[in-house]
Amino acid sequence: MADIHSLNQWDTHKLPVGMSRRYEFRSYEETRQFLDDLAHLSGRTGYYPSLNFNRTQVTVRIEAEAKELGMMEYGFAAETDAILSHKALAA
Repeated sequence: MADIHSLNQWDTHKLPVGMSRRYEFRSYEETRQFLDDLAHLSGRTGYYPSLNFNRTQVTVRIEAEAKELGMMEYGFAAETDAILSHKALAA
């Protein structure tokens, strides 16, 4: 898992407590692949973020289970970022 301090592209929110990040893609196929990979991550971890997406953008919103963001939320964010870094390495 990536270092939680490297999550500088995520915006944090106070009410409700959470974090979000928007991802942009070149095509619908890339967007769909990211959503499929994110669904597998959610199935594996048991955490299901809020999603907003269109043809070439996905916004992932992670809300804290407690009064502040914890390791579960930061870990999910890092693994979400890792989906794309693994794809970039494979390309």
